[in-house]
Amino acid sequence: MRVELAAPPWATHLLSDLTDWQRAPVPVADLAPLELPDDVYFEYAWLDRDGQRREDPANSNPRLNPWWPYACHLAGPAYRPDPDAAVAAGLTPRGRTIRLEITSGRLGQRRHVLVYTPAGCAERALPAVLFQDGKAYQGWGRVPQVLDLLLARGEVAPAHLVFVPPVERTAEYFFNPTYRCFLLDEALPAVADRVALAGPWVAWGASLGGLLSAQLAWEAPGTFRAVVAQSGAFLFSPDMTRGNPFHGHESFLKVVVQSPQPGVSVHLDCGTLEWLLPSNRRLAEALRQGGHDVHLVERAAGHNWVNWRNGLADGLRFSLGRAADDDEVAGSA
Repeated sequence: MRVELAAPPWATHLLSDLTDWQRAPVPVADLAPLELPDDVYFEYAWLDRDGQRREDPANSNPRLNPWWPYACHLAGPAYRPDPDAAVAAGLTPRGRTIRLEITSGRLGQRRHVLVYTPAGCAERALPAVLFQDGKAYQGWGRVPQVLDLLLARGEVAPAHLVFVPPVERTAEYFFNPTYRCFLLDEALPAVADRVALAGPWVAWGASLGGLLSAQLAWEAPGTFRAVVAQSGAFLFSPDMTRGNPFHGHESFLKVVVQSPQPGVSVHLDCGTLEWLLPSNRRLAEALRQGGHDVHLVERAAGHNWVNWRNGLADGLRFSLGRAADDDEVAGSA
């Protein structure tokens, strides 16, 4: 797909998925037609003379980025949203949601956690899926509704969905052992006090939340059976500058090479327009070499929530589908 964008008179630069937004804005004087895949979902915005990001007044498509209201999008002629994510957008969750308030000694503050249990499962002991960026996954991503759809078709086993919203996202997710201790030592036991749990958990997150989820699984052997990392920030390392996320030393890759945990299955998905794709590919290969069950999905998209929402159903099938198979075997024994 060939795209020719016309800059508004006030614009100085183009920001987009192709330039990782702030890494390399394109001066308006250097604009050229964009060649994009036919199945692409592509986001962009303009930078003005005051350094402010602004939407394109010529683009009438709805704004679909919950974090960046100025992000406009274009979709290729072959782009199709995930059908389950599209249907889930118009549904109401059928199950029960519990709101927990946890007094954290680790963090020195009160934190909120949401727990969704599918309909008819309130008294059952179930595995659980721990989501970072809980508010976005629960509200914008509509994970409960996607799970309901997959359960109705018998594609996955039921699970408690545990949504933990951050307060200071980067500070908490960026190689922060105190926050990881809060999740393992305070949040998970608080959930276990309210709902019946069975079996290891699933750790799930996007970007920095994907990196954090993988760290949790490696630091607490036996606690997590699977990791789902969407556009996981596996390029990152503790010594990098947080404000420059394009240069890191892939510290988690070194952890995997030095101490594989073959009992943990890993589902990775990443956009082909992202700067994080090479590091995700290298991690996938290292996981395979370490004996892990690993699945890597690549979509023609950038680092955004539409991309991640389109991967929800696949991630649930990967992480909960095996549990469904195990339940059927146990039931027939």
